[in-house]
Amino acid sequence: MEVRDALDQLDRIHDQLTKGEVYRGFRVPTVALVGVVGLVAAVAQSWIVPRGDASAFVWYWSAIGAAGALVGLGAAIRSYLFREDDFERRRTRRVMGQFLPCVLAGGLFTLALGRTDSNVQLLPGVWAVVFGLGIIAVRPHLPRAVGVIGLAYVLVGGLLLAWMPKELPGWSVGGVFGVGHLITAIALRSEGEPRP
Repeated sequence: MEVRDALDQLDRIHDQLTKGEVYRGFRVPTVALVGVVGLVAAVAQSWIVPRGDASAFVWYWSAIGAAGALVGLGAAIRSYLFREDDFERRRTRRVMGQFLPCVLAGGLFTLALGRTDSNVQLLPGVWAVVFGLGIIAVRPHLPRAVGVIGLAYVLVGGLLLAWMPKELPGWSVGGVFGVGHLITAIALRSEGEPRP
């Protein structure tokens, strides 16, 4: 029994250490690239998505979001597989486990609200709020400034929910997420990122 108690105590200490260190799986260049893609997609929306086509808006931004997630998660997965030791992998699993429910919620909201044209205008605000809550959920593992960024996503999402225009402009998604990712990259960079 004493060995089991000692192992349990070591696990608790390990968990506390994991909580206290900054997660380095999100790479500054990757986060910045996703931000730039968001801004470019916001500008390109007027040429790609027919004006007033709510279904095309949902498909367009879902594809852009999926591409951004693949780029962002690709860097984290690469670090997990080739750079991280067991301790760092445990932290990666914790961070991803805390963020994943928000990603799933965003997908479910997309399916639910994207079915009817009258609800699509709520999606940019919902996406921002849910993403902001995800950032806040992983805030203990990221630089302190990221918590403020998560709160900004939530507040901007609330403003979009309250005052979203019917024509669904590109800035409502690409502008919000593009600027948000660029500011997040700056916050990550200010904490110092280890060399690859």
